Amino acid sequence: MPNQKLKTMKKLFTLAMISLLTLSVMAQSAPKKLYLLFEFMQVNDEHGSDYLKVEDFWSGIHKQRIADKQITGWDLWSLTPSGTKQGSQYMTVTLFSSLKDMLQPGGFDNIVASAKKAYPKMTEKEINDMLNLTVASRDIANEVYLEQVDVTKGDFQMKIGTMATFDIMKQLDDSYEKTESEIFKPWHQDMVNKGKIGSWELLRTILPAGSEAYGTHITIDMFKDAAQLAAYMEAPMDDIDFLTQSAVKTGFATREWKEKKIGTLIKMVR
Repeated sequence: MPNQKLKTMKKLFTLAMISLLTLSVMAQSAPKKLYLLFEFMQVNDEHGSDYLKVEDFWSGIHKQRIADKQITGWDLWSLTPSGTKQGSQYMTVTLFSSLKDMLQPGGFDNIVASAKKAYPKMTEKEINDMLNLTVASRDIANEVYLEQVDVTKGDFQMKIGTMATFDIMKQLDDSYEKTESEIFKPWHQDMVNKGKIGSWELLRTILPAGSEAYGTHITIDMFKDAAQLAAYMEAPMDDIDFLTQSAVKTGFATREWKEKKIGTLIKMVR
């Protein structure tokens, strides 16, 4: 009888260890939540060279912010179409590992402190001159706080020259996100697997919010270069089967497609 109890205890212990290991593996494999700040920049033609000089300066500050664990990354995209009457010409994307970090006010003093650490040989006047040039060279037309909802699987890595489509969506039905994940994501995953696109992801807007907000979500398709993007844009929908076409068309009814922008990655800090 004691031996039987011992065997039972051993089995229970083994099961407990397996359960703990399973939970540990699941925790390690679960994707980390990603938070993003999109800042759309309006830059007049006469300020174009100043603006790019400003972003060179800021890329050093963002490297320091990454080293100080304030952010996890930063990108600069040029946008198409880019006419002065067509909205923003550039967009910066700042990446955060938590909502708290994204909502934490940076503050002027914190930026100056990061700049001094990033550029120890610059005088305080030189740093202030660059910050003043920042204000003069562009207007931040819109700030959008977002969180990543879904993303395709794959080994695509962004690099300078990567191109992307940014589709701004306005949710019309509560089933919208489910539609994106269950209909559009598998369709895009198939294209990722076939090498037609690099990746796809769905972002949900945190702020601005409310009925007057311009959009509620952004979908992003990534491409390794202009040739891959052009081939994707020229591909007919007839390439997908009838059932998928029907599901996709049904999914269109769950949102209003507000706008598409094409971006080219011109700076990246990780």
